[in-house]
Amino acid sequence: MGRSIPSFRQLLEIEKLKWSSFKRLLPTKRDKQEFDKVFDSVKLYTTYLGNASNPVPLESVLMGAIFHDYKQPLQITKEDTAKLDESNLKEGLISLLENKPKWKILFYRFSKKWHGFFAFLHKEDRLLLLKMILEICSYNECTSNIINIQDSQSPIDYFFFLLSMIIQQKRINRLNIDKKKDVTLLDFMYK
Repeated sequence: MGRSIPSFRQLLEIEKLKWSSFKRLLPTKRDKQEFDKVFDSVKLYTTYLGNASNPVPLESVLMGAIFHDYKQPLQITKEDTAKLDESNLKEGLISLLENKPKWKILFYRFSKKWHGFFAFLHKEDRLLLLKMILEICSYNECTSNIINIQDSQSPIDYFFFLLSMIIQQKRINRLNIDKKKDVTLLDFMYK
């Protein structure tokens, strides 16, 4: 008797196939290669994302890609991730929860939904993910007003994803300030 529920690796391939018409419409061969790289980067986290039990595979793809993209600039710039200390991150979390009540909602909703992903990551990646979450949830109090406008789960998740991408793009722009050239996340990651 076979499995009735596909593994996350199978869901990832199905999701990639669903987006194949989008890939075909991309204008250049390089864009198509970048599309494949996004899905390839998510494959690095299939074991962990499979534990997230997310009913929307595309959200898991986005989460895996965003987390991988968050790690890349840190590794390329050799930002000292060894300084990541659980106690410092816990202090940041306590400060966030006490001082920014609107962001507390985003943090708890994110933590509840992605608990399986977070819980099964290796310690170093778990600390990096917590750092990423704290950066996003500490971003700007004005942008947190959207949390009160929409009460459903999906807009909150997409709000989190978009904020993550904005923060990453700002980091990339800071790195390229000397070049005086606008660089996107994909340009930076796959040089």
